[in-house]
Amino acid sequence: MGGDEEGAELRVAVEVTVRLVAEVLAGIRPLRHLDRLVSPQVCGELAAVAPAAVGRPVHAPRVLASWVQRPAPEAAETGAVVAVAGRVQALALRLERRRGRWRCTVLETTASRR
Repeated sequence: MGGDEEGAELRVAVEVTVRLVAEVLAGIRPLRHLDRLVSPQVCGELAAVAPAAVGRPVHAPRVLASWVQRPAPEAAETGAVVAVAGRVQALALRLERRRGRWRCTVLETTASRR
């Protein structure tokens, strides 16, 4: 795969992962929808901060800003500022390419624990 194709694939993986994490934090998407995109450790960390009920009426989260850097060929680190339920939160994610797919292996967020 060429560099441009790989870069485009990474950008899509980052955008999708950030959006889905924000939707889980907003309570409009169940955590199980992230199973293929994040590690079990990240699922556990999200479970600690995500709302218990899914589907309650809320505003869709918005990604206000995001950025990506590549510390290694098979790793990417991304940060994002998102608006979730009227509050601005920061996300920091590490994605690693394994078996041809990007997967989030580390997540830090300013969302408060339940």
